[in-house]
Amino acid sequence: MKILIFVLIAFSSLTAYSQLDRKSIYNALASESKETVQKQLDELQKLKESSEVKAFKGALTMKAAQFEKTAKDKLALFNSGKKVLETEIKSNDENVEYRFLRLLIQENAPKQLKYDGNITEDAASIMIGYGKLKESTKTALETYAKKSASLKELF
Repeated sequence: MKILIFVLIAFSSLTAYSQLDRKSIYNALASESKETVQKQLDELQKLKESSEVKAFKGALTMKAAQFEKTAKDKLALFNSGKKVLETEIKSNDENVEYRFLRLLIQENAPKQLKYDGNITEDAASIMIGYGKLKESTKTALETYAKKSASLKELF
């Protein structure tokens, strides 16, 4: 009996360990706290590498770039995150959540980065695929849509 309990506890710990905490990730993407963003990046490092984990790492890395001291460091970090997120979107073109991550970053990136070429297509994809999203992603999307120029018609 003790072995069965141990196995159940170990399995539930592993399951919890491998789960993405979307609410915390979206809160970090909305925050202006370097520590909050870094904490979520650190949490993602603990998870098994997957397309989903990579997409979130890419978006959070792009967000983290704003906290760098020099323009050169900001650009380098932003571009490294951009490469990761764009790779995941190309590999998973129909993934609405990845499109939401990109839209969120594009609408908030400094204009001089010229990272705004997919806003219209991503907004359309999100509007079409909204119903397929996880509840935690829908909640984040609904909150973000209130201040988004391209998603205001969604709600």
